[in-house]
Order: sequence, then C-alpha cells, then structure tokens
Amino acid sequence: MKLFNTKRASPNKLSADQIAVDIDGLSVRLNQKKVLKKISMRIPAFSITSVIGQSGCGKTTLLNAMNRMNEIVPEHQTTGQIWMDGRDINHRRENVSRLRTNVGMVFQRPNPFPMSIYENVCFGLKLQNKNNRRQLDDAVERALINAALWDEVKDRLHEPAGILSGGQQQRLMIARALALKPQILLLDEPTSALDPLATLFIEELMQSLKKHTTIVMVTHNMQQAARISDYTAFIHKGELVEFTNSDKLFTNPKRKQTEDYITGRYG
Repeated sequence: MKLFNTKRASPNKLSADQIAVDIDGLSVRLNQKKVLKKISMRIPAFSITSVIGQSGCGKTTLLNAMNRMNEIVPEHQTTGQIWMDGRDINHRRENVSRLRTNVGMVFQRPNPFPMSIYENVCFGLKLQNKNNRRQLDDAVERALINAALWDEVKDRLHEPAGILSGGQQQRLMIARALALKPQILLLDEPTSALDPLATLFIEELMQSLKKHTTIVMVTHNMQQAARISDYTAFIHKGELVEFTNSDKLFTNPKRKQTEDYITGRYG
C-alpha cells in the first residue's frame, strides 16, 4: 500500500475548487490565553491532513475552530476567517447547526451514548427530525458500511453500543458522524487509545473515506502522520511553522524548527 502520494501538489499551488478549508489569519484566545496566532493555511479537498506539534501547542484548538467548538469555552475570542464553500464560517450569521452537520468530529476516546448501536448512529438524524424508519434504516446501514463496521454488527444493531470493543466503538463514532454526510471529518487523536490492530483498521478506513470526504486529523504520532496523511502541518506555540506535503515535511523540512521536532530534538 502506498503510504502517501508523492506527486501531491503544494497546498499553495492548488486552485480554489481544490481547497476544502481556507484559513486566513486565524487567532484564537481561550480564557485570556492566546492559543493560536494568525494561522493561515489552505487544506486540500479529498485528502488527509495531519496536524502535529507538542502538547498544548494549539492543535485541538485549530480543529475546534473548524466547526466553532471553541465557543463552548465561556471566555473565547476568535478573529480571522475560515472559508468553506465560499462562506466565512466565523460570520455572525453562519448557521452553526448546519456547519456542525457539514463538519463532523470524532474525539480521542470513543464516547458512545448509553443506547443501542442503531440509535447511536441515527442520533444526529433524529435531532434533525428525520424519523422515517426506512430512511433511518438505510442511513444507518450506509454509515456503518462506510465505517467498515456493518459486517460486525448487522445482526446486533439493537444491542447496547457499550458491548463493542474500543476499536469498534471508535468506528461507531465515525459512523455516527458519517450518517450526517459531512463534507469534512475532524479527528482528534482518533487512535491514541487503541491497540495496534484497531489502529490499523482506523487508518485503512481513513484511506477509504478520503475518496469522498476531507479529513483533518490531530495526532502526536509522527509515524502515523507520515504513514497515512497527504499533507502535514506543524504547529509550535500557537504558530504555524510549516505546512506542506507529508513526504516533503518528513524527509526534507524547510524549517530547522520542523527538523528538530520530527527528529526528536525537542517535544
């Protein structure tokens, strides 16, 4: 299996219709602390982009900015623009519910609801008042197939989600997000709590999903970023140090700061 496409164009050389997320001068302050400082980057569509950096550097905050999850922090301030589909998602008139439907998110640890596998997958659809049983059945099956979980659970859809293994639960969380047909999928260290075999399942799943979904993933695992991502961004103390093709960043970084980080001189 090819680890990443070495012929991928630089993000700065792609046309507007090849870009899923265009971040321009993004700064985020949480609880009086400036977490991100004027981040600008263009995330290519239908690809896997990894975000790496030390703990506390702002990786998760960047991810949260893409569906405005930072707003759950009582004292937050965001400046700059994030363009998706020709809209600045930080505009005060942006429909946040619609945004979070289009931009799904999966967290570090699986968090299934205390309900059946079936009800977990269609939970978001029911919140949108979609209650037609046949349509829900079709959506659940499609999402579980896309999350590579259908064959393992199709005969026990109405059993509690808690019976699933950790790796299965994480794929269930991905299915729950996919049920809403998001254009972008945000993954916050999706395999850090999983064993190597479950991690392999998730990585293979991500390679399949990028055919029709843009994936942005935060990871502390640089080997994983090099292995599966098309592009990688390195953030240090809230600033974007380097963002380019993964093969270029890991084999021939432009900045010494990047080289020091990926070779283990700090971090």
